[in-house]
Amino acid sequence: MSLMRERAHREAMRLPLAAVAEKLQEILGQQITAYAVGLKDPRAIGKYARGEVTKPRHDVGVRLRHLYVITQILTTRDTAETIRAWMLGANPLLEDQAPVELLHEESPKPVERTAEAEALPLALTSAETYCTVLDAAESFAAAA
Repeated sequence: MSLMRERAHREAMRLPLAAVAEKLQEILGQQITAYAVGLKDPRAIGKYARGEVTKPRHDVGVRLRHLYVITQILTTRDTAETIRAWMLGANPLLEDQAPVELLHEESPKPVERTAEAEALPLALTSAETYCTVLDAAESFAAAA
């Protein structure tokens, strides 16, 4: 498990479900979130986010947390608008299925791995850039 995915997973498990639902509602909206986790009424996401419903069915809570992990991985490189488009669009890495469809069918693992694979190049580039800047700073300090 990559550090990025591990961090997102840890955060998803520690946050209250209301905070998870609120963030998902903010990034994906109620309709996409509800469909992804198998809820018929999108307004239920708002009720979870406001803390009006504190004990959803166990499977819904688990699915909300999986979806949260996926969105947090994607937020390392994309805006909410891009993440919504990514969720709804056919993805060649998922045999041309939309990620939201796989999530709706209770198949979060391939979606999670795909999100991570697509976010990883950016994370590596950022880490490499940081190391390059750090090396240059250390060289400069040593020369002074």
